[in-house]
Amino acid sequence: MKNFRLIISLFILVAGWNLLQTAGAADPNTHQKNEAKVPAHNKSVKKGLEPNDSNDAKNSRELINAAEVEGPNSLSGYISGDAFNLGFTGIFNGYVDKQGLVNYAKLRRHRLELNQATANLADLKPEVYITWSRNEKIAFWINAYNICTLKGIVDNYPIKPSRFMLFFYPANSVMHIRGLKNTTFFMIMGIQYTLDEIEKDVLLGRFEEPRVCFAVCYGTSSGASLRAEPYVGKVLEKQLDEQVRNSFANPEGLKIDEINNVVYLSPVFKMYQWHEDAFLKQYGTNKLFREREPIDRAILNFVKDYVSPANAEFLKRKEYTIEYLKYNWQLNEQPPEPEK
Repeated sequence: MKNFRLIISLFILVAGWNLLQTAGAADPNTHQKNEAKVPAHNKSVKKGLEPNDSNDAKNSRELINAAEVEGPNSLSGYISGDAFNLGFTGIFNGYVDKQGLVNYAKLRRHRLELNQATANLADLKPEVYITWSRNEKIAFWINAYNICTLKGIVDNYPIKPSRFMLFFYPANSVMHIRGLKNTTFFMIMGIQYTLDEIEKDVLLGRFEEPRVCFAVCYGTSSGASLRAEPYVGKVLEKQLDEQVRNSFANPEGLKIDEINNVVYLSPVFKMYQWHEDAFLKQYGTNKLFREREPIDRAILNFVKDYVSPANAEFLKRKEYTIEYLKYNWQLNEQPPEPEK
């Protein structure tokens, strides 16, 4: 009886082995085919990874893969957004003082640095740019705008005033440089842009960031002051907030006359229609300042977050009229060095 059971067990084992072999012979590449159907980037995904993490990792890899299709995205050629932006440090640190004024005479003498900076803007590959974070991209476009403004001014420095325009603007105003903002083209990533297009269509249109109105420099006294450093993605929030606060700390940016109950606001808000549209879209709430016109309401909602608690309380509680300061078109130029 024991021998019979042993024979039956051996028969079952042999039959099972034959079945496995037959299944494998039917399609010897089955395992390889199934493995090939799994995307390469999923092979190393750990079992415990959450779906969102998996998607984020996949998207990140796809961007990097797209950037590697062509262009300098090898280990030796790829550059991160912050590293690229920091490449402008020499210009901003070397020719801009703590007040945001520019030594145009010195920059003109060393304009090869400026020419190299604009060449870097032109040569940047889009497939590299797309791998950057949102803040790195915003920082890049602000830096690009400011570098191109400096380039446009230096190319026409010292500014030769137009006799007709002298009736309206000071002799050293950028307004004497014909078409600086709207018909002068600057090459960025192989595409021509005007300064207005960078601000309106990219920074305000695409990224919807109103604070850039206090970061892009028009080369004027009333406009945004330059920083003695480039904008960088990792600290962009801090830099933009500082720009706004510093602007409102300046009498040309905000002035509150408590005796006569008048609040004088920065002319930057009224500079262009697209400025007004940007602030209306982001700050047009009706929770405060409801008695005001929509654009004034939006501007006050923005301003209150960047002034002292006492001034913020005044803006929210007191009755006052609003006026907009006159724009100062003087060139943002450092005073000439005293002769030795």
